[in-house]
Amino acid sequence: MSFEFQFNKENTFCISLKTKPERWQRMQSRFDHFNMEVTRWIASTTDDLKSPFAHHLNDGQKGCAQSHINIWKHMVDNNIEYALILEDDACFDKDWMNKLRTFDKTNWDIICLNGSEPISIPNSWECSLHNLQYLTAGYILSKNAAEKQLRDFGNCFFSSDWMTSRLQIYGNGYCYFPWLIIQEGLDTTIGSNLDADHEKVVRCLNEIDYSIENYI
Repeated sequence: MSFEFQFNKENTFCISLKTKPERWQRMQSRFDHFNMEVTRWIASTTDDLKSPFAHHLNDGQKGCAQSHINIWKHMVDNNIEYALILEDDACFDKDWMNKLRTFDKTNWDIICLNGSEPISIPNSWECSLHNLQYLTAGYILSKNAAEKQLRDFGNCFFSSDWMTSRLQIYGNGYCYFPWLIIQEGLDTTIGSNLDADHEKVVRCLNEIDYSIENYI
């Protein structure tokens, strides 16, 4: 039996910088295409940092992580059972909603819609314990998992993708390949190796003859 997700403005958040309105406009067009109701979550900057962070993170990574942390806290404080968390460079598989409806696990922490690694059996859901997924352009997080993240990293937070990869070590993380969300690949706000990351996405999709044209 598949898990029936219900998304609305109360549990669907897109992290978006005030200083990048063009990115939010592109996201709005995608949300309209899928008839999605999404809350714009204004991204944190260095002026908004409230959590203790590892010293090696740059300002962009800290701001990004703080944004995710704030949503996790919001989930716990408001007893939100699960949330769809997006960043404002997420591109959706045209059939992502139907593919998500095939998810049939009852015990899960995180569903990685956006991932860094292909899985062994395409067009299926696979536990990510032995193939940890990084990248946080789009994921579904349970409230219990949000509590784990805040507990495990409360004394020192790291980048959002690294923290969500550690969550998968509990054995309750899942990913679908071809990924249901990929990153847009136009620009970056955290100083990552954008071109190399995008080239890898295209290469992995090409290996299973899945066109990047399948994404909006």
